Amino acid sequence: MSVIVPFSIAVHDPSSTDSGPDLRELHFSFSSEFQQMTVEQRLETMRAYIESLLRQSQTLHSVSEQKGLMTVIEISEQLLPPIQSDSLPLQQTLIVEMGEGAEGGSLDELLS
Repeated sequence: MSVIVPFSIAVHDPSSTDSGPDLRELHFSFSSEFQQMTVEQRLETMRAYIESLLRQSQTLHSVSEQKGLMTVIEISEQLLPPIQSDSLPLQQTLIVEMGEGAEGGSLDELLS
């Protein structure tokens, strides 16, 4: 069974002069297919996607690849409540700052 990927992820490393050292941005852009789904379909798609990522994580041997995949899994899991409440603006790119220079301590703070 093919799993629908609900979003694309782009990694941006802002210059250290703009944002301080050790800052990385993950840009999540939701697919038009995902945006057109009902809330129930979105939840089902996200859960299936998370399950597929968990299966994939078991096959990785590189610690850095595992860490990156676990970050995506964690963020995906944290997206479930705002998707369920239909409060996440899916047409906009979600930017998550990572690293010591990141503002906000949780995804809830970033989504507020």
